[in-house]
Amino acid sequence: MISSVRFTFLGTGTSAGVPAIGCACPVCTSPDPRDRRLRTSALLEFTDPGATPRAILIDAGPDLREQALRSAMTRLDAILFTHNHVDHTWGLDEVRRFNAVQNAPIDVYADAHTDEHLRRVYTHIYERDRNVNDSFVATLIPHRVRPGVPFDLHGLRITPVPLLHGRLPVLGYRIEPADPAAAPPGPVLPLAYCTDVSAIPTESWALLTGLSTLVLDALRDRRHPTHLTLDQALGIAERIDASRTLFVHMSHDLGHAQTTARLEASGHAPRMALAHDGLTLGADHSCAAE
Repeated sequence: MISSVRFTFLGTGTSAGVPAIGCACPVCTSPDPRDRRLRTSALLEFTDPGATPRAILIDAGPDLREQALRSAMTRLDAILFTHNHVDHTWGLDEVRRFNAVQNAPIDVYADAHTDEHLRRVYTHIYERDRNVNDSFVATLIPHRVRPGVPFDLHGLRITPVPLLHGRLPVLGYRIEPADPAAAPPGPVLPLAYCTDVSAIPTESWALLTGLSTLVLDALRDRRHPTHLTLDQALGIAERIDASRTLFVHMSHDLGHAQTTARLEASGHAPRMALAHDGLTLGADHSCAAE
């Protein structure tokens, strides 16, 4: 069975990160470390049914090297990509170090649109035989996924959840044990990771039931064409009714302490809260900041 599950928020910030370059607002100049947000990404670590440690990365943005060092990552078995945007894909070159450490390729899962983007941007990886020099590049095994069609990976069942990021179809991921009878709901799984969301299609709601953990986009208070506001995210979180909801992809409009106080005053906390970089949901039923 799946055991020793840990889920770490490697980054919780918007595409510009927080602090934003050239900004002197109260959040960008805040001394609170929870207000320093790298680009949104997460790491799921667990022991598979064969007693082998595993690590699955969700998105590989431009801050991946710093995130990997900060969280002391030592292995990487697979990457799940939510969509093709720069802040979620432009760290893929960094995973070559895990190839070297593990002496093994890394599985990459993406929909057709994102897979085409990766092949175009990372030609030196996907068409290595065309490189002038046989350089040190990542070794990947690409897999195309289809929205709503689950696949099994190291004892987990992973279901790509169709979402909308403005007019762009993107993916969230529902992650749970492949054999639910052998692993009842725990403090982390089942988990649904839904970043960069502006709307949830009708057919996707059924994929978001019975969750222990929901991770959900909450950009800011003002409306945005491609992201949820905090109030919109709270409404969705109430409807899904996961045991715990944590918000990600926040801009510098949402200070951590101030927003937490608002959530507490409105009665949403502690079941609904802002995540922060380094926050870990652990197998011991606790949250811990690394």
